[in-house]
Amino acid sequence: MESSKVSCYNQVVGRSGEKYAVEFLRARGFEILARNYRCGKNEVDIVAQHGKVISFIEVKTRRTSDFGHPAEAVTRSKQREIAKVAEYYICTKGSADVSYRFDVVVVFLGGPQPVVELIEDAFRIF
Repeated sequence: MESSKVSCYNQVVGRSGEKYAVEFLRARGFEILARNYRCGKNEVDIVAQHGKVISFIEVKTRRTSDFGHPAEAVTRSKQREIAKVAEYYICTKGSADVSYRFDVVVVFLGGPQPVVELIEDAFRIF
């Protein structure tokens, strides 16, 4: 497949995964505060609140696990990028009444139905 076709395909898969992630989170009582929230060139896929916790959520979507578990793709570098966006969000919209964490939602699209998994408190930035 040509590079541009692969990129387009990956974007379609990613958007589809984010849609399933939002549905999954809403069904579990999360309020979606923002999608594709940016700070400069960095972005977090979903900002959501559940009770007194605001989660900065990275969504990883795969059709297979041939290249390992999708959560493994959230590298230290990606974690730092997400943390920068989270810091900006907290400085501009944050509240002392809530706590914050970093979650990962994994979406597998390889079967007849998507399989969605939430990994709460998936990483910490020190």
